Amino acid sequence: MKILEVLAKLAVVHCLWRKMLPYRVAFKKKLPTIVRFFASIPCTAIAFLGMAFGFIGTVQAQQSSGGADSSPASSSSGQSSSSFSQGSSGSGSSLTPSSLPTQSPTDSSTLQLSPPSVTLPTPALPPLGPIAEPTPSSSPATPEATPQAAPTPAPTPQFSPPTALNQNLPSAQPAGNPTYAPASVGMPSLTLDNSPQQGVGALGGIFDWAQKLRFQASIRGGYDNNINSAHGTNAITSTFSNLNGGVNYRFGAPRLSINLNLTGGITRYFNPNIVQPTEGTLGLGIAVEYRLNPRTVLSLNSSSSYQQQPNIALVGTANNSGTAAYYYTANSLSDAYQISDLYTSVTTLSESASYYPNSTSTQTNQSFSQPSITQSIRYLARPTTTAVVDYNAQEYLYKSSSFNSFGQYLALGFDHSFNPKWFWNFRMGAQTQSSKTTSLYIGPYVDSNFNWVFGNASSIGWVAHIGTQPSGTQNLSYLLAGNTGINYSQGLFSKLRFNAGLFYQISQYKDAPVISVQRQSNGLFAVVSQLQTYYQTNIQGNASLAYQYNRIFSFSLGYQYMTLQSPTIQVAEYNRGISYFQVSGDF
Repeated sequence: MKILEVLAKLAVVHCLWRKMLPYRVAFKKKLPTIVRFFASIPCTAIAFLGMAFGFIGTVQAQQSSGGADSSPASSSSGQSSSSFSQGSSGSGSSLTPSSLPTQSPTDSSTLQLSPPSVTLPTPALPPLGPIAEPTPSSSPATPEATPQAAPTPAPTPQFSPPTALNQNLPSAQPAGNPTYAPASVGMPSLTLDNSPQQGVGALGGIFDWAQKLRFQASIRGGYDNNINSAHGTNAITSTFSNLNGGVNYRFGAPRLSINLNLTGGITRYFNPNIVQPTEGTLGLGIAVEYRLNPRTVLSLNSSSSYQQQPNIALVGTANNSGTAAYYYTANSLSDAYQISDLYTSVTTLSESASYYPNSTSTQTNQSFSQPSITQSIRYLARPTTTAVVDYNAQEYLYKSSSFNSFGQYLALGFDHSFNPKWFWNFRMGAQTQSSKTTSLYIGPYVDSNFNWVFGNASSIGWVAHIGTQPSGTQNLSYLLAGNTGINYSQGLFSKLRFNAGLFYQISQYKDAPVISVQRQSNGLFAVVSQLQTYYQTNIQGNASLAYQYNRIFSFSLGYQYMTLQSPTIQVAEYNRGISYFQVSGDF
């Protein structure tokens, strides 16, 4: 029975040991290598050895006390207590009476085993380390929703309507268009959109108000083989000297920009046979831009000049004869409104006029006025391409109202920017013009303006136009003109530059009165006026070399050639060549 009880206890211990398997596995991970070695011994072997040693000790104790009393010692209620006292007599140990049971067993036939008095030594447990306190980062706390900053929207591009210069309006050209004027009376080419020099002006270090002033001055001398643009033997040659200069002043506010140009020049011819050896020119240019609101921009451009030589680029003055002095002005007022991100409306009121203060009988009808209104609708087809529809209505007004005429045109086109230094504006459509003295004109209308700055020191500009314009001649309301011009500039070295230009214009004078001297049947000569259609061709070319000596001074050497061809009116033909040397300074 004792064996069965031992086996039962072993079974209970084994079951408990298996139940503690998860805890043992967790505990083993924290023990040193030697502890894990002992803990790996089979649990049944440890329990069996413990119970076996306890059983053997109990049997030996009963045999030692069995001389007087052979009944096994047992404790009541299944509990017994025994104590072993080791003496020093002899070589062994003896049991004292105090170790015997004090009460007799209730059942002498049942073998009672006392608890084992011998246990296996247990190694000391390793010291436990400090328990790690949970940190906020390691705790699985639910993250709180943090407000996200709204993305900053991209700034809306500022509304920038096309400038008058990009649209090639006469009002934005340099006062008097000195590029195409005779070189002997030329003025500085100060455009309304560019200052001759950046930085503080020459007087900026003296006066605060003068920091935005720019000055340009030139001294020119040369030879002109036909100072009065006369035909054949009527041409007068002379050496000349010319002094010209200009000043630019730009100022304004965040919503207002004002740009002013004042230019002028005086020429002295040294031929003693010249009746009027001194000629002068004067020009004034104004450009104002005001941003009324983010969607509306108002612009005013004006170019006015006083001149004494024909200028091929000025409408109605290319074929003026002699050295008749005249005033010329071109003005425009435009309102650009951004309808939406893609559509823009531009309304332009403009007027060009030419006035001859000392008109002779042959120049009575050369003075004119040209008011007009233009409505443009612009559509941004691509970021670099804008489709344009232009409608224009205009009048040519003269001193004699019988030569007044009214015209209009409708054109389609585009404004395309290849890059910030390369753009092309193009228009093509149909035009009509009618007057009392000239038959109705219905024909094409073309306007093109191409500019390209390429490389480090190269640029090219090309303009072309087909349409009607004031005739600038006697007793004719308008003429049909086709003109084109190209200017090229190339830097040869760091300070040396080559400039060249060529301008061509062909004009049709339809039903124009032509005065001729004819011999009558009686042998006498008479002045006869007949209506004819004839053509005149103007060609102008120029070339120059410019050397930039330093930041201020430059030198140039150039030649200009001008010619007029008219097979019908040969007395109007002329050839003119001008060579010159110039010293310029920008301050």
